[in-house]
Amino acid sequence: MNVFLQLIKITTSSVEPSTNEKMKSKVFAIVMSVIIVFLIFIPVSFFVGFLVYALTNGLVTLGTDASVASGLALMLHIIAIFSAIFGFNVVMSVFYFSSDLEYLLPLPISPMKIVGAKLTATMLSENVMECILVFSSLVGFMAGYGLNPPVGSGINIVSIISAIIGVATFPILPISYCAIICMVVMYFSKFLKNKDRVSKITAFSTIIILLVLVFCLNLANGFDTNLFVEQLINNDITLVNVLDKIFFSVPLLSSAVAGSFVSLLLYILVNAACIGVVLLLASKLYFKAVISLNGGQGSAKERTDSINYDKKIKSHSHLFAYFKKELLILARTPAYLSNCLGINLIWPIFIYLFIVLQKQNDLLGGYIEKLQYADPSSVLNLSLLVFGISVILTSLNCLASSAITREGRHFEVMKYMPVDLMTQINSKALVSIVISGVGLIIYIITAFIVFGISPMLMGYCVGLSILAVIFTTYLGIYIDTMNPKLVWEDEVNALRGNYHVFFNMGLELVITAVMCAVMRLLFLMEFLPVALLQSLLLLASAMMCYAFYSLCKNKGVKNLMKIEM
Repeated sequence: MNVFLQLIKITTSSVEPSTNEKMKSKVFAIVMSVIIVFLIFIPVSFFVGFLVYALTNGLVTLGTDASVASGLALMLHIIAIFSAIFGFNVVMSVFYFSSDLEYLLPLPISPMKIVGAKLTATMLSENVMECILVFSSLVGFMAGYGLNPPVGSGINIVSIISAIIGVATFPILPISYCAIICMVVMYFSKFLKNKDRVSKITAFSTIIILLVLVFCLNLANGFDTNLFVEQLINNDITLVNVLDKIFFSVPLLSSAVAGSFVSLLLYILVNAACIGVVLLLASKLYFKAVISLNGGQGSAKERTDSINYDKKIKSHSHLFAYFKKELLILARTPAYLSNCLGINLIWPIFIYLFIVLQKQNDLLGGYIEKLQYADPSSVLNLSLLVFGISVILTSLNCLASSAITREGRHFEVMKYMPVDLMTQINSKALVSIVISGVGLIIYIITAFIVFGISPMLMGYCVGLSILAVIFTTYLGIYIDTMNPKLVWEDEVNALRGNYHVFFNMGLELVITAVMCAVMRLLFLMEFLPVALLQSLLLLASAMMCYAFYSLCKNKGVKNLMKIEM
């Protein structure tokens, strides 16, 4: 047991901040953590919990005791899907491409212990948000079922115990799926022995899965709330029935939280069986696959081409050269490609899903009609919405908030290159501005053309979006200069272990919320007309661009000069 605990400590150390990093900026970390909790975790948790509560309340009123947990099961299935999709990259990284393997393999430790420790480390390193979402879903269900239980007996001690166990063990099945598939594929396939190739295939597969999901939901051609609840009651949703068979622990957990002791026992046995299967496969497949891994070396053609590389060199300005370097690193590093660039392609899928699913109730029809007639309130709301979305999506791709962290052990090169640090910061900022800004501009123009909204309003929203992207970018870079995570094992851990992504998002949410609240309040109190409020919003965004640029130029550069590896 002591060996197993030591293995867990070793395998999780790479995603934790180093001792030196923990000592820096303690006050800043505490303040930002409070902001994250109140502006990210709590609002998201409340939304998920309320959604499950509303579904459960409707099922309690209209359904039977057998169907009352269907709403909870649906939400848990959604969480399980994303846990499995994003877990593949983490499992591959921790199981097969972590640097601790070169020290662990020569030791007299069984593969079952190594895989058991790495499986535990993977579940611990999974985003804390997953546990929060599961907890919120369970609380929402218990509130909807326990406070008003016309069917059955409501919440009991079994429900509470099941909820506690469920929060702690829910990731076991999806992560076990990832582990089993990874071990089987890595054992039988020589093609996937290269880390970059695996990451690219994983990113491509994720996009394909999301597109298939969009296609399946598009066939519904709309979303009728009453029909949906009726289908839940009658267990008549094909997708949910399929998911019940794939993630078979979800209906057991849902039933256990509804008060079934037998379901609780089965849920515990199922999770224990999953772990047993993973460990059994590890004893047969793991060592051979790990030992046969190559170093991810380039092909003979790539090595030959590198000899003549000097013939391809062209002279550029410092800013353009560093801009090109940053783009190439992002494009050629699978972890950055999927997490920093790929996310810009994924979020429009969810917006499209919302548009498709609301057709039956026509939630957008009336609002779009008001925009077409330039209704003042709707115009202001759209301006604030564009501003908020631009800020949030720029911070979500973490291009800015991981700009310095991505340098890793090569950070010292930044300080001693014959190029000033502000030029290097500007090149990193330019990458974020171009990637985030171009995507947002394309989507804004497309939406305005499709919905037939005024070209003048479209031009304003494009300009506002660009300013929001610029100030968000420089703020994110400044935050990363304060205490970058420069010691990381691989690129995945550089992003997952970088808390600045959350700090940046939390601070930007505060700024966005304050600005939107002030503008909306001024409109409601009829102090200023909408056109003037829009001008003030544009001016405030421009002032923040200058303020955060100056902050990077002055304090940000000083922060970088003080960093010692």
